[in-house]
Amino acid sequence: MSGPDLSGTAGNIIQILANLPDFLRKPMLQKRLTEFFDMAPAEKQETIALALAAAPTIDPQKLSILVKTWLEVLAGFDADRRAAIFEVYCKQIASKPESISRLDFQALTGAFLSLADREREVLSDSFKELLLSFPARGKILSAMPEYPKRALGLV
Repeated sequence: MSGPDLSGTAGNIIQILANLPDFLRKPMLQKRLTEFFDMAPAEKQETIALALAAAPTIDPQKLSILVKTWLEVLAGFDADRRAAIFEVYCKQIASKPESISRLDFQALTGAFLSLADREREVLSDSFKELLLSFPARGKILSAMPEYPKRALGLV
């Protein structure tokens, strides 16, 4: 007998967040991201693994809206917090590069490019800074398609 379908649960949560109007979605994501910093390292890793597993099951347009809001919220955090979140994602991707193989990078890159210039700059600078010190950066870069790398200024 298997346990509960946690990626399905994560998918449902992501779907609910994606369907919320912006004025509700943004504060909810802010709260969730703030709670993320209080989690134990293993809990953070599991949360990111579940989110990455659930993301491909969400309508790409809805996921883009959610990711854009998430990025806007993330851009408002300080550099240390942005780096901490990016590090957890990078660790997950380095250990399981296939976890991002089913993502719609075209839509996700579009969400990033639709941000204000300052938000894009803050996020890409934080990501590049983390990547420079990340031991498995080659695995991360090889798992990413060319167009998001270009959008982030990595090529």
